[in-house]
Amino acid sequence: MANLHTWSMGVGRWLGVPVRIHMLLILFVVALFGTEWNYNGGATSFFTGTAIVTTLVLLASLLLHETAHIFASTNLGGRIDSITLLPWGGNDECSTPMKSHAKAVTSLAGPFANFVIFLFGSTLLVQSDQSSFWNLINPLAPHRFTPSEWQISLTEIVIWVNFQLAFFNMLPCHPFDGVEIVRSWISSLNPDASKFRTESAIRLIGNAVAFAFIGFAWFFRDIQSGPIQPTWLLFLITGIALLFSSNAAMQFALRKTAENTLPSPSKGQDDQNSIESFFAFPAYDDDSAYSQWLSEKQEARREDEFKREQEEDARADQILEKLHNGGIACLHDEEKLILERVSERIRRRRQQRV
Repeated sequence: MANLHTWSMGVGRWLGVPVRIHMLLILFVVALFGTEWNYNGGATSFFTGTAIVTTLVLLASLLLHETAHIFASTNLGGRIDSITLLPWGGNDECSTPMKSHAKAVTSLAGPFANFVIFLFGSTLLVQSDQSSFWNLINPLAPHRFTPSEWQISLTEIVIWVNFQLAFFNMLPCHPFDGVEIVRSWISSLNPDASKFRTESAIRLIGNAVAFAFIGFAWFFRDIQSGPIQPTWLLFLITGIALLFSSNAAMQFALRKTAENTLPSPSKGQDDQNSIESFFAFPAYDDDSAYSQWLSEKQEARREDEFKREQEEDARADQILEKLHNGGIACLHDEEKLILERVSERIRRRRQQRV
């Protein structure tokens, strides 16, 4: 987490928790101003522009999002030591371990808080015929701030921002909150699943989401209306980023599991990790992850083979009794093959003893 702090700056404490702003959030805000400036042909007004209002709403929504995380974590026996704000939410550093279901509830609390704001605001505008539901949630149509109708336009921006935060953080992939819900779900289905199997399943789901965004890039390739241009490039970049995130996050989780057995990195490795931490995804060891995967696959194969041999040994007694009563002609081909395999294993065991 220290490397993540390298690319962030402190902005004080929130409910007793140190809060930092990551460089990606700053770049995102700069992109907002650049998009508005380009869309208006350079005629943006700083004090009445959409960019500054959207930025303030985004920061307030992010703080609401993280406050919900802190509240849920505190009431479930956990503790958040620090928060680093990013464009889609926050990176929380926790020191108190919690059970998987408690982590899932804590992760769900942030998107739920944003969804409540969205639901309340959208209900007011839709019921009063001030706007349509699709117009409020369309991710490709961010709302503009109009000083003459500031109440309605501000409410539309609040609704739009909070819906996007709630929606994207529920995606079941890194780096969003939904990944912890998926992890808890996998743990409930198979409590004995290894760390590698769990992270592999999460990576598979994350890759599916990433390729879906890449597919959307092709679907929206001809759409060029609105401030987001070209639209297909946004989806393509998002898909590639999620693909990288899903694969790198898996290796990072595996490395954290075995970090006590790894040698300390050299200064050069520290510098490399600092650069890669700009995207909050540390470097990982492909060979170590592959070796663990290969070892687990071999162990699973041995377990399956042992179970199959036990089943065949149990059936062999029944087949031998059938052979004694009816002769070789009454046996099926499958039963003959089972007897041959059991006989071969008995011969090998005798040879090993000798």
